[in-house]
Order: sequence, then structure tokens, then C-alpha cells
Amino acid sequence: MHATTDSSASHGPPTTALLRGVTWLEVIVLFIAGGGLLVNAALIVGIWPWPLRPFNQRFLGAIYSAALVAAFWQAWVGRWAPSRAVTWMIFVFTAVVTVLSFVHIGRFDFKQVEVWVWFVLYVGVCLNAGVHLVWPRGMRRVAGSAPSPDWRQVLLAQSAIYGAIGLAHLVMPAWLGPRWPWPVDVFHAQLYSVAFLTPAVAALCLRRATTDIDWWTQGTTQLAWGVLPIVGLVLADAGAKRVDWTGAATLLWLASHAGLACVGAAMVLEARRCGSAST
Repeated sequence: MHATTDSSASHGPPTTALLRGVTWLEVIVLFIAGGGLLVNAALIVGIWPWPLRPFNQRFLGAIYSAALVAAFWQAWVGRWAPSRAVTWMIFVFTAVVTVLSFVHIGRFDFKQVEVWVWFVLYVGVCLNAGVHLVWPRGMRRVAGSAPSPDWRQVLLAQSAIYGAIGLAHLVMPAWLGPRWPWPVDVFHAQLYSVAFLTPAVAALCLRRATTDIDWWTQGTTQLAWGVLPIVGLVLADAGAKRVDWTGAATLLWLASHAGLACVGAAMVLEARRCGSAST
């Protein structure tokens, strides 16, 4: 697969100071929450807005750590490539989590400060991303060109498959939850829809236009998005020994994340090719 892109020096105009500043805040929060839940949950679970069990701790830590990669690229580069895609990822992620938090508001104790912090952060970040999706609109389309037909097919397939999985978690959580490698209740099953909807929307964004920095951003993000949940599952099960590693449900779950990682690795290779072609 080979995508035709602009020179790596052409990543569009700078993002707004507001978007970049809020994204740096996200980087800090995701580093603390993601790294804590994935590596040393004891540091975080005491201040989490609801009780977490070990498997959910590790999975949330993995997803937040993967989201950290995309947020860091957006904040560090500070231009509309890759921000035009990452901003959509942030909006979808935070909008779904915000809506579900209100749907399941009974799970939250508003006597706890961390619950208010949760809602303020999610609502604020969601609004910030939403505003930047409509303003300044034209600035997000200035860099890059459409990927190759092969890549467009791969990205369409990723969007369709993972979008369908994510939507299924939203509408059929009671059926899908028990079919995870560990039992997942309705709230968490719906919440975990973002683990599939986010890479689905990212793939759609990449079908429009790409530069080398878009491939680097999405490739490294998807590598983390695919690999870290598997690492988290291994860590969580090291002591519990509850996962049926040969069961069909577990194998499908592993395959879904391995698929993201494989496409992510191909994106990194594409980024290297695009960078070489522009020099």
C-alpha cells in the first residue's frame, strides 16, 4: 500500500491555543489515570469515581494509556494534521462517556470530589473538541491528500467492523458483557464501546486526507490501542487465573485488538515511506 501525501513539512496551520492547552491538560490526566490503572492501580482506585475490580482497572488503564498517545501527538505537533482526526477521536470518546455517565448517574456519589472532577473534565473536554470541529472548519482540510485505494479499503473495513462492535456494545450490553474474557456488567459494557468506536472514527478521518504525521499519529496510537489491552489482561489474570485463554470469546477479543495493532504497524510503515518520499 502506498499513499500519496504532501511533504512532511506541510502539516497545515497551527491549532488554536485553546485546543492545544486543553490537550496538554488531557495528556497529564491520561498519564496519571492510564499509567496508574495499568501499572499500579493502588495509586488511582481510591480516587476513581466508582469502584473498580482488577480486570476493569487494567482495561481502562490500557485504553487511557493508548488515548494518551493520540493526545500527546496533537499537543506536541500543534497543527491541523494530525489534529483534524484526533479532535474527532477525542469528541467521540468524551461524548459517549459523558452521555453514559448521565445515563448511569446512579453509580456516582456526588458527595465525592472526584465525581465532580470526572463530570467537569469530560463535559469540558467534549465541548472543547466539539467547538473545534466546527471552528475554524476550513483549516483542517489544507494538508495532505487522499490515501491509496488499498488503504481506503482497509480504513473502510476498520471503520465498519469496529464501528459495528462499538454500537453493539451500546445497544446489546447485557448480551455482550458476559462474553468478554471476564464478566462485564451493563455499565462497563456500554462504556467500553469507546474502545471500538474511537478507532472506527479515526479510520474514517484518515480516508479523507493524510500526511506522514497523520500516519505516525494513528499508527502509534493503534499499536498501543491493540497491544496494551492484551498486556492488561495478562497482568490482571496473572494472579486471578480466571481467563479461559482458549475460549472462543477470549480468542475473538484478542483478535479484535491484535487486528488494530497490525493495522497500526502498517500505518507506521506507511509513515516511514511517506517521510522518505518527501525528502
